[in-house]
Amino acid sequence: MKKISLILFFFIMGLFTCITAQDKTAVDNLSNYAPKDTLQGWKRSGIAGITFGQTSLNNWVAGGNNTVSGNFILNASANYLKNKWFWDNNLSAEYGMVYSSSTDWQKATDKLNLTSIAGYKVSSRWAAAFLLNFYSQFSKGYNYPDKTHHISNLLAPAYLDAALGLSYKQSDYALFLSPLAQRAIFVLDDSLSNIGAFGVKEGKKLRFETGAYVLASTSQTISENLKLIASLNLFTPYNEDFGNIDTNLNLLLSYKLNKLLTATLNTTLRYYDDEIKKVQFKEILGLGLTYNF
Repeated sequence: MKKISLILFFFIMGLFTCITAQDKTAVDNLSNYAPKDTLQGWKRSGIAGITFGQTSLNNWVAGGNNTVSGNFILNASANYLKNKWFWDNNLSAEYGMVYSSSTDWQKATDKLNLTSIAGYKVSSRWAAAFLLNFYSQFSKGYNYPDKTHHISNLLAPAYLDAALGLSYKQSDYALFLSPLAQRAIFVLDDSLSNIGAFGVKEGKKLRFETGAYVLASTSQTISENLKLIASLNLFTPYNEDFGNIDTNLNLLLSYKLNKLLTATLNTTLRYYDDEIKKVQFKEILGLGLTYNF
């Protein structure tokens, strides 16, 4: 996994180099980007939605279970610009449940992520910036079918990243690079902290790591009915695990079918060595009601 993480890390650096090389083209077409880049004051946008799924079987020879599922998603941004000062904020939240006639209700997805970047522009695209990134979940998680012993909880784990670095923004794309980042890992659940879950020492509820941090993000309207929101977080500590990169890649595609219905594809690829030494992947394809703002 360490080799894969390093390849991904250098791929992002190469992509950033290509974006920088194209900056002259962006300047030549500044009239296309100026309204987004220079609008003073607050600018708010986002998407909120509820998606549903249902399976009903009656005397079905092939077998199966009756299921019902529901998922809530929210991705909202509030960005402020005052001359050369800026403050960008993003909230990403998900919560979903699925019911099966054989297993009753189970949690399907659960995420709470808040990112805030403030800085001062030193050029048209570059800025000196400070980042705070918080990541956790809303409720207890279980390794189903075991519903007795939870394996995660609100603030267990929770990650708080604080970083100083450089911010680069071009049209609908943004990149934050930091060689000096501090990560705090919280496990504020007695039963989990007592067993040393998520890398904390047994009985402890907090652990600190210093390392390098990268955040890449985009939010854009691909066509009249199709919207894309994506983000990539990378962190590697300055210790014996250097090069073993914690990775969190999120992608949300929203396609508006008509005035009422929208199809959404929500995926997450995640690798956190202290959670599980395997790549985690989640994909939710749904049809439901969404609101763009």
